[in-house]
Amino acid sequence: MTDYSDYRTLAIDARSDGVVVVTLNRPDRLNAFDGVMREEIRRMLHQIRDDDAARAMVLTGAGRGFCSGADLGAEDKRSWPTASNEPRFGWCLDLLEMPKPTIAAINGVAAGGGLGLALLCDIRFCADTARLLPIWLKRAIHPDDLVTWTLPKLVGYGRALQWLYLAEDIDLAEARAAGLVQEITPPGDLLDRALALATRLAAGPTKHFALTKQAVLKGLTREPWDGAMLESWGQDRALDSEDRREGVRAFLEKRPPRFVGR
Repeated sequence: MTDYSDYRTLAIDARSDGVVVVTLNRPDRLNAFDGVMREEIRRMLHQIRDDDAARAMVLTGAGRGFCSGADLGAEDKRSWPTASNEPRFGWCLDLLEMPKPTIAAINGVAAGGGLGLALLCDIRFCADTARLLPIWLKRAIHPDDLVTWTLPKLVGYGRALQWLYLAEDIDLAEARAAGLVQEITPPGDLLDRALALATRLAAGPTKHFALTKQAVLKGLTREPWDGAMLESWGQDRALDSEDRREGVRAFLEKRPPRFVGR
């Protein structure tokens, strides 16, 4: 597995079961983004994407917060690193389209860009003491970190705009009922619950997860015919994989499959 030790603002635990636990690690600032953290988050996403031994990711925060958004008092105010042909928040696609399962374990406040970061993950588990706070417009800041795309896709147009306009704490029960988070747990159980799911997913057919995520994401903005074409394209690639052959063998031999992620 890739060496993840060279980070200042992230604590990364690459586990032997293929789960990579990434902890935002500026607890004295409620894990707010400064320039170093922005640079390191994008580098980390590229490393996990390219690491064949990494098969699922859990994202959480150190201390009392998940991530409180931009650190407005930071000395290093560098924006998100982008290539010359990318928009400022092009980095969001690195997480949204990560070809491996991603789970946000929201342990505390997720405000502004911190909420945006969590919504880029596939699945969200939330401590019952956490806060989900779309704070942008209360500070006259334009919503960012792709929240104007992810939030209405998750909860619908009207509810998304209401929450963004009011810029107040989102009730956790309402968030779960709307599909914004999948599970609410006591704080002491949060990481264990997220890891249990991540471990299960890490043992699955990683390539097939990536193809499925791609089809679902693209299907959000396309016609049914396009969905049929995407499924056909993905099926052709999935058929020629080690895990598909193992899945068939396991079925015929009446045993659990042993997937390798290829």
